[in-house]
Amino acid sequence: MSSYLKKIQCLFFAAIILSFAACEKTEKDERIFPQAKEVINQNDSATLHFFVLSDWGFSGANAQIPVANQMAEMSKYLGIDFILTCGDNFQVAGVTSTGDPLWQSNFVNIYSDSALLVPWYPALGNHDYMGNPEAEVAYSSSSKYWQMLSRYYTFVKKIDHATSARFIVLDTPDLISSYQKLTNKANYSTIVQFAWLKTLLSYAQEKWIFVTGHHPVYSASTYHGDTEELKVMLKPLFDTYHVDFYISGHDHHFEHTKDIAQHTEYIVTGTGGAPREAWYNSRTIFAMSKAGLTYVSVLPDTAKLYFIISNGELGYSFTMK
Repeated sequence: MSSYLKKIQCLFFAAIILSFAACEKTEKDERIFPQAKEVINQNDSATLHFFVLSDWGFSGANAQIPVANQMAEMSKYLGIDFILTCGDNFQVAGVTSTGDPLWQSNFVNIYSDSALLVPWYPALGNHDYMGNPEAEVAYSSSSKYWQMLSRYYTFVKKIDHATSARFIVLDTPDLISSYQKLTNKANYSTIVQFAWLKTLLSYAQEKWIFVTGHHPVYSASTYHGDTEELKVMLKPLFDTYHVDFYISGHDHHFEHTKDIAQHTEYIVTGTGGAPREAWYNSRTIFAMSKAGLTYVSVLPDTAKLYFIISNGELGYSFTMK
């Protein structure tokens, strides 16, 4: 074989190796994980505790009930203040109205344990948009616990007498569709929700900033993966205003990823009902294909994040100072 052909062959195989390295899937997960209760101290001194749940609305099918049961057990142990959702609250086609039977079969009857009767702050996902998203907003008027203030909204929680955390719940289906309709893609500042977010972040004085939305900015999954529109619109804002966490779903796995040298931690937790294969790439810190939820506890100077599997095991933990 000529030296030229050998060189071509080497380049060909190198390209194959690089393509696999760029986006690899996790093998069947046979790791042994500790029990979450054994790792998370019951006497945690944090004063703010919350769950994040996403892609959970299966009316009791798939892994929704095991996840709900684990949420109730951990809430009794930890003392949860509220629950955030990252959308796809109702599979597969949302709800039609505030009287839709899915409210009972998918929400009220599944998360009925007293430990889960806390404020829920939901986001909208693409499957919610297949129904009537305004019905999910309106349901807040008839539910003591469902607190979707608008399609996108913000609220603040106290950590101690001097420190607070701001939570921003985005309507990412609207951001994406609005961006895609622009004739000049440089004019995304004309999108009402984007302008609202930019103004909100520029004035935010809280020490911690958590943003949630359905679509990930970064995801290693080959099912959906990165959301290019959000990389253009949101990431520069997160970098400029030092958003601490962006937590999303849409891809049905656990993932912690980070854009090197930037402040924001990107979390995917679309594991509330039907997990899919997890993948990882050069940005991925951890990935896992398990049903479960994310738990976050916040102190004035520390936030701790945990991926809790539906069987009570702790898959991953991360601390931000």
